[in-house]
Amino acid sequence: MNKLYTAQEIADKLQIKKTTVYELIKRGELYSSKVGKQLRISEQQLKQYLERSGSSNNMPDQKAASSSTPNGNLQIPELPPESSLLKRDYLLHSSGLILCGQFSPALELLISQMSIHPQGIPVLQSFMNSYNSLYSLYFKKAHIACASLDLEHIRSLVPGVQLSLLCLYEYSIGLYVPSGNPLKLSGLMDFACKDIKIANREKGSTPRIYLDQFLFSEKISPASISGYHTELVSDISTAAAIATHKADSALGEEYAAHQSGLLDFIPLQTLPMYLVMETEALSQPGFSALLEIVRSEDFRTILQGQTGYNVTRTGELLSL
Repeated sequence: MNKLYTAQEIADKLQIKKTTVYELIKRGELYSSKVGKQLRISEQQLKQYLERSGSSNNMPDQKAASSSTPNGNLQIPELPPESSLLKRDYLLHSSGLILCGQFSPALELLISQMSIHPQGIPVLQSFMNSYNSLYSLYFKKAHIACASLDLEHIRSLVPGVQLSLLCLYEYSIGLYVPSGNPLKLSGLMDFACKDIKIANREKGSTPRIYLDQFLFSEKISPASISGYHTELVSDISTAAAIATHKADSALGEEYAAHQSGLLDFIPLQTLPMYLVMETEALSQPGFSALLEIVRSEDFRTILQGQTGYNVTRTGELLSL
């Protein structure tokens, strides 16, 4: 008999984290079957994965294979990791949720809580900035998009869809400066007025959108800002650039500045972080568990204690 294992059992066998098992499934490296609402990995599928990973010459068949539950009722396509359709097909044929958003301790906490909630289901995170997350939601490549934009921007990027926005937390966005703020920076206008070099974020990220809106409103040419075209892909990266003296300042969220222990932070504005979902999806499995977790007192207490985020609006649900 071809024994079926849970993700946790596979994690125990391979001595890896359960989230790593889900990531292997997401990438198509470990095949799986869906039994009812749960993912299961058969003994044969595990053996195939071990054989492939044991030899760099053994590549998955380019043709999509299929697996079935023991009663043969469910056929699930199994695509090789190089397939450009992998993420979409995983989304269509699994019981998990795909969440798009950049690294955040709040998301790490949420995903871990979903894994132990009685009605929780697997959550696979795809690391994207606000614009790309909303783009993925619009094209149904994701169930949930993390976005820290104003409501007008969110509405314009996901047109024609009834949306629900769950506030995850509020945070301060501001300037990263070396300890002691030697250049005495106080705001974004200093980027143009002082001879300083910045570390910038990539297009589509909240700090980049915030900066570009400011430059446009003040009629300041980006070309006049030293370092503007040096793009980094996370707040941790820009904070590190300041800490290692590769740049003088950067715009980002407060949490990343505190992580280094070498920077001062100059707050400029408080922004909300939303989980954006299609309203009709709220009745589907997994979403009710997500709402319950985010609205729980335990979640807010842990989140505030670990990050210092403002949780006053955490759990607030908006319709758009």
